[in-house]
Amino acid sequence: MSNAAWDNTGSVSLFVEILNKYLYFFEKGNPRITGVAIQSLIELITTEMQSDNSTPDPAADAFLSRTLGYIQFQKQKGGAIGEKYDPIKV
Repeated sequence: MSNAAWDNTGSVSLFVEILNKYLYFFEKGNPRITGVAIQSLIELITTEMQSDNSTPDPAADAFLSRTLGYIQFQKQKGGAIGEKYDPIKV
């Protein structure tokens, strides 16, 4: 797909959707989805959003904000869930 047809707004929304799927499988205990993989995806999304050719998208910003809020909520739960999410920095 050419860059003209696929802007950063679309890629950010797609990456956030992928992040949500990763979180689902992370919680279900899939050994291939690690805290490191989730952290890397968060960093990729942040980089895409801050790139010079990125167009601000309030919907993508809100989507990411809710997802990061969910991660923070899981960290605050404590116990096994909190420990699982602890390596993820938001």
